[in-house]
Formats: sequence, C-alpha cells, structure tokens
Amino acid sequence: MADPTLSEEVTSDEDLMSGMIPVGVGAGSVVRIPIPGTNGLAVALDTRDPRFRGRSTSTLFFQDVTGKRVLRLDYGPNPRSGTIDYHWNQRGTHDNFRISDHAPAGRGGAALYQGARAYRYAGRVFLIAGVAIDAWSIVVADRPIRRTVQVVSGWTGAWLGCRGVGQLGAAAGTFVEPGLGTGVGALGGCIVGGIGGYALGEAVSGEVYDWAADTFFTPLPETSLPAAAGGAQP
Repeated sequence: MADPTLSEEVTSDEDLMSGMIPVGVGAGSVVRIPIPGTNGLAVALDTRDPRFRGRSTSTLFFQDVTGKRVLRLDYGPNPRSGTIDYHWNQRGTHDNFRISDHAPAGRGGAALYQGARAYRYAGRVFLIAGVAIDAWSIVVADRPIRRTVQVVSGWTGAWLGCRGVGQLGAAAGTFVEPGLGTGVGALGGCIVGGIGGYALGEAVSGEVYDWAADTFFTPLPETSLPAAAGGAQP
C-alpha cells in the first residue's frame, strides 16, 4: 500500500514548481514598458508600425502606440558615417533623447542590439516554459482552484511589475545615458519587477484564498419586527 503521507508531500501546494522565474524573466519580451516624460513612448522589441512588421532590421524600439514616432536601434548602411554599423534611427524623438538620426551607437549599442535580439526570442521561450510549469502545477495541486488563483495573480503581478519597475529603470537609464541607458534600465527593471510581481501576487492571493476558505460566517438570530405604534397587537 502506498504511503499517503508521501503522496501529500509530492502534491502539497507548498512543494509545487512555480513559473515565477521564467515568467518574470520573459515578460519584457512582450510587454511595452512606458518611458516617463516622453508623451507616450514605450520600450518594445518589435515595431508597432504595420509597414515594417516582420521586416525591420532594428531590435529595440522606443515608440508610440502607432510606431510612427520612434527611436530605434538599427544595424545596416549608415548614410551619416558611410559604413555599415550600429546606429540610431529616429523620427520625432530628438527632443526626448537628444539623439539625432543615424547617430552611431558604438560598442555599447552593438551589445544592446545583439542582446535585445536574443532576448526577443529567448524571452518568449521562457514564457512558454512558464505556461507549461504553471499548468502542470495546477494539474498536480491538492487544491487546484487555489493554485489557479495563485497562477492568475502571479501572471498579473508579473505584467504589472514589469511595467512599473521597468519604467522606473527607463527613467533612471535615460537620466544616465539617453538611448543605451533607457533600454538597459527598462529591460533590467522589467525582469526584476516581473519576478517580484509574480512572487507577490502568488503569495498574497494564496493567503487571501486561505483566509476566505477558513472563514465561517455565523448567521444572526432571527428577531420579530416591533409592532407599529398604535397598531393592533397580534
């Protein structure tokens, strides 16, 4: 006969694997991270301009919701330097970052370009892994409804944390070095905020669920209504 205590140890909610790390790390590959003080610009790894979707040579974009107002990190022929290099292309963002069109990005820009390209794909792999881990944790949990609440809250927290901490990082990075600092600060802050937001959402929702499940409400005793003044007594 199988030992029931062993089964409880295996399926206990406290021992379940969590998608916290892969979800928190991967969130920045799909979340738009606002850049404070730029009138609607946000950091993203894909263009929002439908004219260039699927064929842009850039890997990092600071853009509005239409993608028309944008500063993007690109690699290719640069008419300003006359060479093929890493450079910034901008339209309508000079007042925000003080980076002119076709300005060379240097070694730092090359590293950020390659890092953003790798993260765009790796981050989505992390998200898929997070989905698989969290789905499995629901299947094997001894309280699947509780675990489902934790997973939904964790993902919500990861998204909010990525945006919230990411925009703080974007603001700090822009202050240090507009462009390079903006991208590094936004993506780094998003990862930290994504992991922290997931952990917080998961923990708080579990505590709230347990509190609600363990709370019993005692109904008030029934009482007769007082007779109306001057009315007949029953």
